[in-house]
Amino acid sequence: MSEKTFSFSPPEYLSIHKRLFAGIYKFAGRIRDYNITKSEWVLDGETVLYGTAENLKETLEYDFNQEKNFNYSGLTQEEAIEHIAHFAACLWQIHVFGQGNTRTTAVFLIKYLRHLGFKNVNNDLFAEHSWYFRNALVRANF
Repeated sequence: MSEKTFSFSPPEYLSIHKRLFAGIYKFAGRIRDYNITKSEWVLDGETVLYGTAENLKETLEYDFNQEKNFNYSGLTQEEAIEHIAHFAACLWQIHVFGQGNTRTTAVFLIKYLRHLGFKNVNNDLFAEHSWYFRNALVRANF
């Protein structure tokens, strides 16, 4: 998954899911068509309010458009990272897929950060702390 071919778009996000989960999930790369809730231990059994099936495509497009129109000029690196973290949390909250949302968001985020110029970003932290990453996304959306 080269950054040279990276396209900041909902189809790129769907494509990442398809490449990651083809042969594992029959629905790899496809938007879910049912509503979900998940009992989260980190929320004492509560659930995040995930995107509704009838609005997933539009919600995904909205979040991408909001990010495309965001102006990073004049921000400190800390402010830029805070904004990107918020975008990633919102993207994950949509939960556009039946399974594999956290991994897809992580891979997309790595590619997006590299696209933005953060060249030292890799998969190591996610590989070592994927559970923490997921729980942080859950908490960010409650």
